[in-house]
This record gives sequence, C-alpha cells and structure tokens, in this order.
Amino acid sequence: MAIDNNFLPFTSKDDFLKYFPQYPNNILLTLPLKEQIRIESYFTLMWDILQEPTFRREVIQHLVASLLYNINCIANSTQTTSKHLTHQEDIFQRFISLVNTHSKKERNVSFYANKLYLTPRYLNTIIRQTSQQTIMDWINQSIIQEAKILLKHSDLLVYQISDELNFPNPSFFCKFFKKMTGMTPQEYQKKQ
Repeated sequence: MAIDNNFLPFTSKDDFLKYFPQYPNNILLTLPLKEQIRIESYFTLMWDILQEPTFRREVIQHLVASLLYNINCIANSTQTTSKHLTHQEDIFQRFISLVNTHSKKERNVSFYANKLYLTPRYLNTIIRQTSQQTIMDWINQSIIQEAKILLKHSDLLVYQISDELNFPNPSFFCKFFKKMTGMTPQEYQKKQ
C-alpha cells in the first residue's frame, strides 16, 4: 500500500510520525492469527469502499489512519514483550530494511553484506538461521511482491515493469515471474 504524503487526514506528517518512533526498525511484524484477520479486514473494507461509484476520500483516509494506528499498537505490544533483539534478529531486521529499499536495483548478496559490514557467507548463515530462508529467497520475494503490485495497480505494460524492476529484458522477467508464481505476468494481471 502506498500513500501520498498529503492523503492522510493529519495537519502535519511530523505530528503523525511522532507516534511511530520505531518506524524504520519494525519492518517485519509477526502477527498472531487474530491480528492477521483484523488487518485483512481493514484491506477488505477499504477495497469494498473503493469499488463504490463515488470515491469516499474521507472514509478511506480515516480507515488508512486507523490501520496505521492499529499497526503501531501491535508493534508496541510486540516491543514490550521482546524489548531486546538478539544480534541475529537485529541483523535480520536491518537486512529486511535494506531489501525493501534496494531490491529493485540490487540483487547481489555482496551488496547487502557490504552494507551490513559482514561477509556474504556469514550474512547468509544468519539470515538462514533466523528465517529458514536464504538471502536470495528474500530478495526474490521482494521483487515478486513489487511486480505483483505493478501488474495489478499500475497502467505499466509488462516490458515497462521489466525495465522498472531492472530485468535485462521482458523475456527474462516473464520467465522469473512464472518460476516464482506459477503463472505468466499476463495471467496474473487477468486473475481476479
């Protein structure tokens, strides 16, 4: 979900962000099933309202704000139960933050290892131990998520998305997408 700075119903973005002091650190939250269902219901409700013929801007603005406050409450309750991250968890969270920021352009393990001042082998060991996935698994998931968003919610054509995600050519992008999702980008776009 992407939100324009001016969309939220707050007088100042800074006033709103003061409630989110952990924002840069808590990129990945593990949610209990009850919270997953609750968060999903926000998105379902927003989607239903967006399907109405008349755009209800204020309703969506306040639902998004409510969702963000809810996420903040979840993050705060998670922090109080586990205030101190282990060294591995800290590295993992910083790695995820880097992937979220750079995966469109950077897909080399060495890039992330250098940013974290670690060797690629040690970083891969930490990521694997912490998440049971490899560095490339995380990078690929980030790229696929970005591709899915662009395919469903932009007017870009497949070759433009391929360029946006820095693939050498559209054919390579299509093969990668099919390998990761089991369908072509065009099939994914048509899927409800």
